[in-house]
Parts: sequence; structure tokens; C-alpha cells
Amino acid sequence: MTPTSVLFIFLQLCCLQMMLVSMPTCKLPGRVVQNTHNLLRDLGEPFPVHCRQYNNQILFPDSALSSGSCRWTSLVVYESLRGAGLMFEEHELPEGEGRVTWDEQKLDNYLNLQDRLLSTCLQLNTTEASGVLSPYFSNVTAVVEQQASSSCGWEALRRDVLWVLNSALRKHRGCFNWTRAH
Repeated sequence: MTPTSVLFIFLQLCCLQMMLVSMPTCKLPGRVVQNTHNLLRDLGEPFPVHCRQYNNQILFPDSALSSGSCRWTSLVVYESLRGAGLMFEEHELPEGEGRVTWDEQKLDNYLNLQDRLLSTCLQLNTTEASGVLSPYFSNVTAVVEQQASSSCGWEALRRDVLWVLNSALRKHRGCFNWTRAH
């Protein structure tokens, strides 16, 4: 091997290392994720029986958290919270007959923690996770926008974000930052 080719290989390895090191990762604060999960869980009753008829319309992709990578887990958690945040911004919770019976104080606290988590990792490039979850959020939106099924759409969103947080916390605990700084 000539010195030039050795130098060329060395430069390629350095570039590869720089690309890997510069890939943005974000360790969400574990305690905040856990508190967010608990608030979402305690918002109201379990998934209503009368809403099961909409389960075929709203299917969260089972494979979303199948990767063992912390980067992917963070992306899915972040994108799930971001998608839920957009739902809360763009759509009103149903009122009167057929409304969701959630504890308003817990909902406010949940939304505050959700915003806090989303502001923690603004540098994440969630395009890949967004592509996986986009059909799910389109389906939830379609059910929420139908007056007769709106509360079921909200309950499905709550159920599925709760599943994402619970699965991530159980199966990927090491992907979160558990220091007291948060």
C-alpha cells in the first residue's frame, strides 16, 4: 500500500467517525417521561368498551418500538408526543354528550410535561419516525373529526401514547437520562 492510499483510508475512517459522533441523539429525562406516563394513565378510566369498534381504524404500528436502538426509541417517543401535541393544538376535546371524562388538572399537567419533553430534544431529526407514525396520526385525526366518534379517537390516542411510553420505559429504560438534574 502506498502512503497516499493509507492516508486516503485514514481520512475516510475519520470522516465516518465524525458522522457517527455528530449524529444528534437525545436522552429524554426518564423521570419526566415516567411522570408523563403516570399522568396520562391517571387521566381517566381505561379504554372504553364502546370505542373498541374503532380499533380497526386506529392501529398503532406494532413495529414502532421493535428496534433496540436508543436513538430509534427516542425518536418514536418524541414523535408520538409531538403528534399528540399537534392533536391537542388543532382539535378541541368533545364537550357535552360523548365527551371524554378526563381530569382537567391532570390533563393540564400532562400537557405541560409533554411540552417540556418536546423542548428537551428540539435538535432531533424525526423525519424517519414521522414517516412510520404519520398514517397512525392521520387515522386518529379522521376519527376525532367525526362528531359521533370524537371521544373514541381521543381515548385511542391516549391509549397508544401510553403504550409507547410504557413500552419504552420498560424495554428501553437505559435509553433515558435518570439523573436528578431534570
